Amino acid sequence: MDIDKFHSMVARLELESARAPRQYRVKVAMLALLGFAILGLVLATVGFGLVALVGIAGAMLFTGGAALLLLLKLGKLLFLLAIPLWFTLKSAVQALFIRLPAPAGRDITRAEAPALFDALEDMRRRMKGPRFHHVLVVNEVNAAVVQRPAFGLVGWPRNYLLLGLPLLECVAPDEALAIVAHEYGHLAGAHGRFSAFIYRLRHTWGTVQAYMEHFQGWLGRLVLPLVRWYGPYFNAYTYVLARADEYRADAASAELVGPHSAAHALKRVNLIAPRYEQFLQHTYQRAGDEALPPRDLLQRWASEACTAAAEADMKTWLDGALDREGHFTDTHPTLRARLAALFEGAQVAAALPPALEGVPASQAWFGNALPGLRRELQEQWSMQVAEGWGERHAEVCKQRARLQELRAMPEPDRDARLELLRLALQLEPGNDLRAALAAFNAAYPAHAPGLYTEALARLDKDEREGLALLERAMEIDAEAIKPACERAYAYLCERKETEFAEEYAERWRRQDALEAGRA
Repeated sequence: MDIDKFHSMVARLELESARAPRQYRVKVAMLALLGFAILGLVLATVGFGLVALVGIAGAMLFTGGAALLLLLKLGKLLFLLAIPLWFTLKSAVQALFIRLPAPAGRDITRAEAPALFDALEDMRRRMKGPRFHHVLVVNEVNAAVVQRPAFGLVGWPRNYLLLGLPLLECVAPDEALAIVAHEYGHLAGAHGRFSAFIYRLRHTWGTVQAYMEHFQGWLGRLVLPLVRWYGPYFNAYTYVLARADEYRADAASAELVGPHSAAHALKRVNLIAPRYEQFLQHTYQRAGDEALPPRDLLQRWASEACTAAAEADMKTWLDGALDREGHFTDTHPTLRARLAALFEGAQVAAALPPALEGVPASQAWFGNALPGLRRELQEQWSMQVAEGWGERHAEVCKQRARLQELRAMPEPDRDARLELLRLALQLEPGNDLRAALAAFNAAYPAHAPGLYTEALARLDKDEREGLALLERAMEIDAEAIKPACERAYAYLCERKETEFAEEYAERWRRQDALEAGRA
């Protein structure tokens, strides 16, 4: 099912659910039963194969010579049947017991963080949910609850709590608890037993589809098309319930810590994420000057998190987040809608959260273990990026040498002049080269790469003249259409000019189809 069809179906189902919520839940329940029927078909097929093989072995054992004589007469036929049956059975059983990897992170114990586990235990008691089997600290601006079966599709589920250390460095303890409580609310059934069951079933079917991909032989050919047909319909029908459940999970977190802390947490997450991304971008820029990645990443982030970001930046980030839709599989409503469910009034939604007072959740929850956690995670990060960092450092050194070589040329030709300007834009972002690029294009007015480069420089300075330059580049050279449309689309989306941006997206699709037809 493609994205447009999925969106269309969800929109129709939302209206159906609003008109007749009880009947809609009955439909979802029937669809869930159909899913169990598909699983039953798989297990029954596997069981039939097992019974058939045991039956053949039993006949050989208890009928003696008659069975041996029959085997000699029909041996070839039985061999042709038994061999594929055995491999199908083996494939199915292996697939059912394949263990998908557990979430990765640094496992933390009660002995290391008693304050954290006291807070989690109080949350569990008040929300009447299951316990966490593992609490993992990760190097992400995120917090999540993950449930995994112990042994493939069979076995007891194991509950994992993932806590992003960069996030905890920037939120108050009650705000961090609100974030965790929202995720835990799904697991604990804060939105009702049926909805909690459907929530877990949505995640289970993702696991089921991953397992089914391991099925081989005729069983795979029978089951996989059925699962691939069922999955999108199940996701669409349960998406409507899941989106409504997000509001109930927010309400559960607000009941635990208070609506103000819950609202502040929702906003602060959308401010921390772009700030941390900006922080990482500045860190990666150091690759040009430093051969090795820094080993103090999280220590520097902790220091930076203590200082407030520029208010203009925070306002831009919050405004951009209020009405931003997630991926089509993301059931979370927009931030504005979630805040409106907690409080009434547009002014409340647009207001920035107050400055953080007191110690952040990282210090309150981890205490003396915090410095060690930072060291472990940043060392892991350094090792993970070391290879790419080194390659980038070597590339930048090579580019700088080439830039000096170009600048030493007494009379560079057209291509050398443009290469010099491009390298200068890339390696010396503080320099304003718009005038130099305009002069280049005045000298070579029909050169599409030069027009495209000047367009990028002007759009980076928020000059709409860059769009006109992109148009000229596309008129001159068809190969510039796709990259020019991509840049124009990104520029317009940043300014929420979605209708205008979609014109460039449609233009990109037409060009892509044209190029595919020529291939």
